[in-house]
This record gives sequence, C-alpha cells and structure tokens, in this order.
Amino acid sequence: MATDPPFRTWPMSLRIVTIAALVIGLIERIVWALVRKNGSATGEAFNVAVAIAKGRGFADAFAEGQGPTAHLLPIPPTVAGSVYTLFGIQSAVSEAILLALTLALVFASYWLLGGFFRRIGASLTSSVYGFAFLCIAPIYTGMEVFDFRVWEGGITIFVAAIFLRLIISSQLSPPLRIVVTALPALIFFLNPIVGIAACCALFVALWRRRSAGWLRAGTVFAVTFVLLFTPWTARNMIAMGHPIWLRDNLGLELAVGNYPAAVDPADPKTMFDARIAEIHPFSGGEPYRALQAAGGERAYAAQMGRETVAWMSGHPAGVARIWARHFRELTLPPPWLFQTAHGRLFPVVRAILIDAVHLLGFAGLLLLWRRNRFGTAALLPFVLLPILAYIPFQPITRYTWLYYIPLAYAAAVAVEAAFGRLRRRNA
Repeated sequence: MATDPPFRTWPMSLRIVTIAALVIGLIERIVWALVRKNGSATGEAFNVAVAIAKGRGFADAFAEGQGPTAHLLPIPPTVAGSVYTLFGIQSAVSEAILLALTLALVFASYWLLGGFFRRIGASLTSSVYGFAFLCIAPIYTGMEVFDFRVWEGGITIFVAAIFLRLIISSQLSPPLRIVVTALPALIFFLNPIVGIAACCALFVALWRRRSAGWLRAGTVFAVTFVLLFTPWTARNMIAMGHPIWLRDNLGLELAVGNYPAAVDPADPKTMFDARIAEIHPFSGGEPYRALQAAGGERAYAAQMGRETVAWMSGHPAGVARIWARHFRELTLPPPWLFQTAHGRLFPVVRAILIDAVHLLGFAGLLLLWRRNRFGTAALLPFVLLPILAYIPFQPITRYTWLYYIPLAYAAAVAVEAAFGRLRRRNA
C-alpha cells in the first residue's frame, strides 16, 4: 500500500499552494468571526452549553428553565459548556478557544482526508488542489466558524477522517487495530448516521482482508459502545424518567419535514421558516407552550411523530414528492439553504459552487472505484448514507457538510482527469 510522501519532498509549487491555501483559509475564517463581534454559535446545542456553564446540567435545549434534555447527544455541548464554565459564557477568551478548536478540527479533517484520497488513487496534485479549494471556497465558512463550536459536525468528521486513514493502512500495530475497531462506536455516539457508515467501512475492511479478527473486532466495538451509551442512557433514566439511549427528537424532526404544505411549496425557504415557527419549541411562543402542555420534550416529540406518521400513511403520493425534493436538496443544494444576512447573490454563488462539487464529486468517485475498489468502497458509505438517511427529514446545511469534504476531493480527481484527457486530445 502506498504511503504519503513527506511534505518536504513535494514539488515547491504544491507546497506553496498548500501553505498559501491554509493561510488564506485561516485568515478568511478569522475575519468572518471578527466581523460578527461577540459572535458565537446558536441553537439548542448553544443553549445546553450555557446551561452546563450555569450549573443546571445537560438541560434547557429550547429555553432557560426547561429542565433536563436528551434532544442532543452530549459530547460537543459538554465540551463547549466546560469552556464557558472556565472562561465565561460568550467571553472573548471562551469564543477564541472554541474558534481555535473548531478550526483545528476542520482543517485537520481536510488534511487527513486528503491523505486518504492519495492512498486510494488520487494524485498528489489533485489532493493539493482539493485541499486548497476546501480552505478557500466560502461555502460553509460560517458553519465552520460558529456552529461547530457546539454542534457535532466538526468533531464527527475529524474522528471519521482518523478512522479512514487508519483503515486504509496495510500495516497496523495491535494497539491501532483496537483503536480502528473502537472508533465506529465513538463516531456513532457523535452522529449515528456517520457511525453506521463507519461500521460499514469496518465491515468492508474485515471482509477484504479475510482475517480471523471478526470476533475481536466485534468485542472491541461492543465494549466501546457499552462504555459510551450506558452512562448516557442511565443519566436519561434518572434525569428524564426514560432510558433514552440516543436522542428523543426523532418525531419532532420528522414533523418538520413532512406535512401538507411541504408537498408543493412555492417558496421552500418561507415554508421552512413558517414550519419552524409553527411547531419547533426553539422558536418559543406557542410551540414551547405546547411542549410544556404535552409533558416535556420527549412527550411532545412523540406526539408530533404520531401525528406526522398518521398523515404520511394517508398521503403516500405527497410523501413521495416531499422526499424526492429532499433528495434533490441533499444532492444539489439550492440557494435557499445558504440564505443568510449576506445579500441575495452570495447564497446563489454558494449553491453553484456546492452543486458543481457534488456533480464532479460523484464522477470522481466512479474514477476512484476503477483505481482502488476497496478504498472507495470504504468511503462510499460516508457519502451515500447521510444522503439516504436524511431524505425523510428537512435538509439543512449541517447535513450536507457531512459529505462535502470527500466529494470535494473526488471532484478534484474528476477535474484533473478531464484536463488530462483534453491535453492528450490536443497533443
């Protein structure tokens, strides 16, 4: 199996591109953060981090005083809450530490996955230019700067990138073999969909090597899984009265994406905002009062789920149209998913860039399949499973980012192949 060439042996031009892209990418994101003075993450994960810092524990996902929550899995909000506890809620020091942490996770993920692609058939040149595009292109910059301070995307893909780099290695020491088989359980505890993808990749690796390590791998995975989920489930039993082993938000998320107005919306952005204001407790007002009346977040999500499933059962054609639109939004994200306070043109530019990345990326995956079937087979679940698993739910950019990095590298492979074919044709 090929190994990564040392950075010092790269051609000078590629070293310059890599260093320049890294510097530009860091400056771009730091400036983005500074433009929003006292900026921080938002949403339920931020609320939980604040509750932890104020001594209320893992609580208050939707509003202060709500009480214990299982709306989220615990690691990222707990890390942010610990930083807020030590250095102050939304203080300059806290936000600088969290910004440094999230940027380290993001850029390390870029670098690690670039090395993975080199090992499965991408050239050094395409990997370097893929890395440069990821650093510089302003597609998910705001999310990478703010959201991942408390949300799970950054740390999930970082751990997944470590896993992929290890699983593609031909020689692993016994301790690293244990790490490889334990990491899918940790990834599952961060993001179950990506965790299932890691389990699929581990299965591919074990099957390819025809090793006798199935029992050992299964044991290590099971032990790690139990060590992670038992305390969380026990905490939920004590704090919430139910042995919730994952999250209790499934019914609510299903309701956000499936309802009559979503069948044929004239303006998906307006429709989505209206739906959030109508049923999501984070928006406050009537939805939060409905949560309290239902008996808490678990009961409210279950109620929303029952009502949504009943509607879906009676309207299969409408559900099919909704899910077909969701599939389009996940594979070719429209501009409205990127709408922010940055005007009308910027979301369009972002959507054009990401759609090009996705289209070229799928073409690049086909090329890589011909070069290294094992490596590509291990990678494919990390691209396909998030797309397929999130179809029943309203797509958002936190979902599409999960497979953005591998598709960007695969797109670089496709672009290099296209230019190579043109050069040969014109020679």
